[in-house]
Amino acid sequence: MPRRVVPLTPGQYYHIYNRGVNREAIFFERENYLFFLRRLREHLLPVTDLVAYCLMPNHYHLLVMVKPWEQTSEVLKDLGGLAPRGLSMAMMRLSVSYTKAINKRYQRVGGLFQGAF
Repeated sequence: MPRRVVPLTPGQYYHIYNRGVNREAIFFERENYLFFLRRLREHLLPVTDLVAYCLMPNHYHLLVMVKPWEQTSEVLKDLGGLAPRGLSMAMMRLSVSYTKAINKRYQRVGGLFQGAF
């Protein structure tokens, strides 16, 4: 995946979105939506404030504000101290953990999302 050109700056708002590979579904039943929201809370909320979200059967949209570094210092230590990449690392962890769970639940293999958020 190509590196992000625009840095993700604390205090700024970002529209984050992604869709299923080949425009296929990423949510298959009600529990998948709830599981995604639990993972989102676990991985994303320590480094962002979630302003709004929309989960559709084959894609999602998130409106987030990146928290200042001071508020995320403990979380960023767990991410290897990479403050500028805090949101990117959190999104990677969210995507990987959700994909692994879906692949296991539905006996599938491979990527679930089209690419980087």
